[in-house]
Amino acid sequence: MEKLFLLKPDFQDVNRDAETKYFCPPCALIEGVLSFYPKLRNELAITYVDFVRPRPAIIELIGEENQGCPVLILEDGSFLNETDAIIQHLTENHKIGQAH
Repeated sequence: MEKLFLLKPDFQDVNRDAETKYFCPPCALIEGVLSFYPKLRNELAITYVDFVRPRPAIIELIGEENQGCPVLILEDGSFLNETDAIIQHLTENHKIGQAH
């Protein structure tokens, strides 16, 4: 099963402003696609990870240098870490609508 990693919302970034809560815009876009196509939640193993690094669950699969989010890890071990590429893959391989 393909594995999708997204950042949890409402994280804090002490390097910016420890009082402000943030969300990841690319992760939010993918979350929107998941809400449009609920079937994807059954077709993907979705994991929400903390903002702080290291992110062991991702590192274990694709290495420390690739722990950014969102990331979709394919069954063959390759991965997509660009939002548009993830959406295109979901369109082509999970039969969802095409972005327009």
